[in-house]
Amino acid sequence: MNYLKTLLFIVGLLCISTPYKVHGQASAKGDHIEVALVSENQQLSPDKTNWIGVLLTPEEHWHTYWQNPGDSGEAPTVEWSASVPLSFGDILWPIPQQIPVAHLVNYGYDGQVLLMVPVELSNADKLAEQVDIKVSLSWLVCQEDCIPGWADLTLSLPVSVNTQESSYAPLFAQTREQLPNDTQLTAKFEITEQHLAVSYQAPFESDWQLLPLRSDVAQHNQKQSVVSEAGFNNQVIARSDYFVGDAQTLKFLMTDGQSGYYVNAHLNDNQQQAADALWVILIMAFVGGLILNIMPCVLPVLSFKAMAIGQQDMTIIQKLGYGIGVLVCFNLFATMIIVLKSSGEAVGWGFHMQEPAVIAFLAFLFVFIALILMDIAPSGARLAGVGQSLIAGNGFASQFFTGVLAVIVASPCTAPFMAAALGVALVSPPITTYMIFTALALGFALPLTLLFISPVFAKLLPKPGAWMNTFKHLLVFPMLATVAWLVWVYLGQTSSFAQFGLLLALVGFALFIWLSSVLKGVYSLSSLILALVILLGALFNGAQTQALPTDSAHEAYSPEKLAQLRNNGQLVLVNMTADWCITCKVNEQVAFSTKQVQLALQQNQVHYLVGDWTNKNDMIFNYLKQYQRSGVPLYVMYAGNDYEQVLPQILTPEMVVTAINTAKKEVNHD
Repeated sequence: MNYLKTLLFIVGLLCISTPYKVHGQASAKGDHIEVALVSENQQLSPDKTNWIGVLLTPEEHWHTYWQNPGDSGEAPTVEWSASVPLSFGDILWPIPQQIPVAHLVNYGYDGQVLLMVPVELSNADKLAEQVDIKVSLSWLVCQEDCIPGWADLTLSLPVSVNTQESSYAPLFAQTREQLPNDTQLTAKFEITEQHLAVSYQAPFESDWQLLPLRSDVAQHNQKQSVVSEAGFNNQVIARSDYFVGDAQTLKFLMTDGQSGYYVNAHLNDNQQQAADALWVILIMAFVGGLILNIMPCVLPVLSFKAMAIGQQDMTIIQKLGYGIGVLVCFNLFATMIIVLKSSGEAVGWGFHMQEPAVIAFLAFLFVFIALILMDIAPSGARLAGVGQSLIAGNGFASQFFTGVLAVIVASPCTAPFMAAALGVALVSPPITTYMIFTALALGFALPLTLLFISPVFAKLLPKPGAWMNTFKHLLVFPMLATVAWLVWVYLGQTSSFAQFGLLLALVGFALFIWLSSVLKGVYSLSSLILALVILLGALFNGAQTQALPTDSAHEAYSPEKLAQLRNNGQLVLVNMTADWCITCKVNEQVAFSTKQVQLALQQNQVHYLVGDWTNKNDMIFNYLKQYQRSGVPLYVMYAGNDYEQVLPQILTPEMVVTAINTAKKEVNHD
């Protein structure tokens, strides 16, 4: 309706105004305005670009319009012709002013303005003695009312290799100072029901406004808001009701009133993929859940459960208990993330691993599971018996909590395909977040659920026998290896002294769990209580421990450093990692630490920036969000400001070297 009102407003103004038209002169005078066709030089030169221009001189307090007039108005139009074929370029529009009119905002020029146009002689007409340049010009000049005008102007110029400046030459020079910068900026934009969000990197800090070159894109009278993060401005613009939203590219003039840059914005492909191909994301989450079953910390628990299938006679609800437990746990996790996000917390997959108390709890949990697998966990004590039944029983509760336990022990891991899916989930509306987490849960629960409910799949398992006991004991060692890794992560978050305390607590916990299994009556219960006291004491100590600053052997990542290097056209490799990220550590050993990659980094003078997300760090989390990632690892190769490549999560030395070589070609424009 605003657009319709605006049109009616313009039409009404036009109806009360008297148009004016003149013919065949180099200048003309209309109501409240003078127009002229002028040249920078007194001659046209066949050897260079010549500049002519349309000079609009409205009376005081009257204005003309920019190429996008804004909420109302109309831009000047020109139609060129000449006595010989000439090549006319596009108008170079000076930076406009924002002109408020009632509740509307227009873009234009409150005073004299020169619309410059480049002109070149064709080869066939370089020998012409004189050229008559003609322009059919229309304009709209406004104050409170608007008056249209038309004029056919003619300018005759001799052709000569020797040129002299005309009296308008200083005006051309002055106008060049008012033009936007030659540097074209790039940006990405996203479209919502009510807004456009444009993300760009400004050349310097200022009160930038984005003026769209299309008039139907934005509500020009609405204030634009800007959020700066990681060197990028995220500009939110009120979307016009008449913008259909199917644009793949948009062009803006970024201006602070004094300076200006044209910005070429491209539709954010990741958002488009998430919006149009959610099913792809759901499949990726499902496959990621399947792969999560074979992660080292999960496989022993599930293997032990799978081995017991042949010994169990369960009802259908008991068989589904495991899958239900997984679904409930994953959706509780999704709910927790949604709630924390709504309260302003920066969270992602594995965020709980940033807490030393959680790391300590998981270390105790894996030790307890290892003790169960070694058959030295207590079975007589009631409380301990509950713990053992979580993975060894055959009732619905046992199946349910086996699913919960599997999700807990899987939470430090990120399988292939998971990162992209979770990245979309964590920046999407709650319903999409729940859908993606449910797909992940279904993939995770599927293998064991099929073994439970299908005799066909159950027959694939080897027959029960003495080997099961040996295999069960063998599974202890992956669990203990996980404990060793957790203790190492704990060191990165705390101190060597705190780590030593955790190790002593784990030994004491194991000792009293063993004692509770071999003693009887009150002695067994006392040992179990002591084990719980040690556990709670270690968790309390972990919660109270202050995290230590992280160290890095490489250059530490910062948004300012990255922006500086990219602005200088440098090659930059960013590695976002964390001590508790197994995939990160494997990549650093298998790929980054190799002589092949180290040599490529040195020879190509690559700046290797490392961001450590072992502890909470909003700066790194904001960087991850730029690539719709919820966790690490993330590897990005840059070549100046014009090229970036996101590398796979699982790397080989060849992948890294290829990425470096490709970026080098881009920065060298090969």
